[in-house]
Amino acid sequence: MKTIVKILIAAAIINAVARGFFAASSYYELKDDTQQAVTFGGESPTDQIQNQILESAEKLNLPVDPDSVEVTRTGLRTTAAVQYTQPVEFFPSYTYPVDFRFTVEAQAVEGAGAASVVRH
Repeated sequence: MKTIVKILIAAAIINAVARGFFAASSYYELKDDTQQAVTFGGESPTDQIQNQILESAEKLNLPVDPDSVEVTRTGLRTTAAVQYTQPVEFFPSYTYPVDFRFTVEAQAVEGAGAASVVRH
């Protein structure tokens, strides 16, 4: 009986870690996609960059609201800030809301098609 309880506890812990890993993996993939959109969108309008970020979030099945994506440009510097809350079911029938947020920026090089990268 003790062995069965230990196996069930171990399975629950492994499940929770795996689900947390998948949520974190999607977060980092969205952050990377956002960095690319900002870096290579130096001449694109900010609303187009915002739409690229939202499309990327949709492909990853992340609950990102358009109001929680802010893309700004000051001179040659473009910044994107994203925040969202993802419900993660760490244990069966127990969903915990996990808050994710990040900011990325890139500095365009005047007269060039690419931008230099500044990571945060």
